[in-house]
Amino acid sequence: MADALQEVKRHFGPDAVILHTRTLERSTLLGIGKHSTVEITAARSMSDLPPGLRRGTLKGASGLTKRAEGAAASMPKIATANRSDPNRDALVSEVGALSSVVNDLVRETRRTQSTSLPGRLYESYRSLVAQDVAEELAHQLVEAVRSELDESQLQDDACVRQAIARQMERLLPVSGAIHPLHRGRPTVIALVGPTGVGKTTTLAKLAANLCLREGRKVGLITIDTYRIAAVEQLKTYASIIDIPLEVVTAPAQMTDAVARLADRDVILVDTAGRSPRDVQKIGQLRDYFRVVKPDEVHLVLAGNCAADVLEETIENFRDVGVDRVLFTKLDEAVGFGVILACLQKARVRLSYVTTGQDVPDDIRVGESKDVVGLILGERTVDGQAVAETALRAEGPLATASG
Repeated sequence: MADALQEVKRHFGPDAVILHTRTLERSTLLGIGKHSTVEITAARSMSDLPPGLRRGTLKGASGLTKRAEGAAASMPKIATANRSDPNRDALVSEVGALSSVVNDLVRETRRTQSTSLPGRLYESYRSLVAQDVAEELAHQLVEAVRSELDESQLQDDACVRQAIARQMERLLPVSGAIHPLHRGRPTVIALVGPTGVGKTTTLAKLAANLCLREGRKVGLITIDTYRIAAVEQLKTYASIIDIPLEVVTAPAQMTDAVARLADRDVILVDTAGRSPRDVQKIGQLRDYFRVVKPDEVHLVLAGNCAADVLEETIENFRDVGVDRVLFTKLDEAVGFGVILACLQKARVRLSYVTTGQDVPDDIRVGESKDVVGLILGERTVDGQAVAETALRAEGPLATASG
């Protein structure tokens, strides 16, 4: 089935519309045994369909999209360890083909919906998608603006841009900076996330700012004893900032470590990076957090990762008790719309963003206006505003490099 679908795409192009698929069992020439034949009904594009069928296909497009997405999400995950089982292989192929059909239908429906937008809103939609805002979310944004503004306002680039900015800000919850939450005992803040996102460097930035710039008494705990030189790296930071560091190798040691830092305002906990797909090792973090329950758990995500990778990471770290998201490496990001999509997916608030490797610099509190400014090309990653005249020269949602 999968090979047949690829043939359709090869002959008809990427806009091919799959209308129907089925697998037929046919006898061989001598009647001994059977072989499978795949039958696919397709068209080059939606516009090639007869008008009646085209209308029927697109009727209730929004609802159809939601149903199709639901169907794709609920498709069974089939184990493929036993490669020698032809029935299992055939079933895996069928499910993969059906998923491809559903995804094609969703994409075609969205494409049809977007082309019905007025000129300026359509350009805004395209600019949002180019900034890695999910297609469905971009469509919701421009439709909300379409309902909010009258015809004359929809012809005004600045008015459209401001309306889209307002809509996005409503979808970007922020938590503000870290502050001590208790009197007489420290506030415990844990950073979790996959490998390579910069948790240890980010923790050092937070510690330096809290200690040197805000005058807080800060302590560090690391349970990252897996990565080579991880403890030494954090010891170096702690020595420079002149704050205590506790190294914990087992959950039972957490209570004593926190007790030794009882005079601190804030304790920052560094954890070992975990592969987003290693659910068992992610679950080990819960053993530490059961002993000492953190007041806040910040999931550290790299802003230069693809949206599907970030969504998988969010889903697999959810059980650790994540209630904040912290984005790193915005200076390496191509588009900033993934931040919006991830906060919607995680249903948590943005705490900080980082824009480089310098400690204690290159970190700032996450603000909805700043993130929206990045998505709309009105701000650079260092927080500087882009000239208004440059924006007007490029259209309603022009992007700016930086």
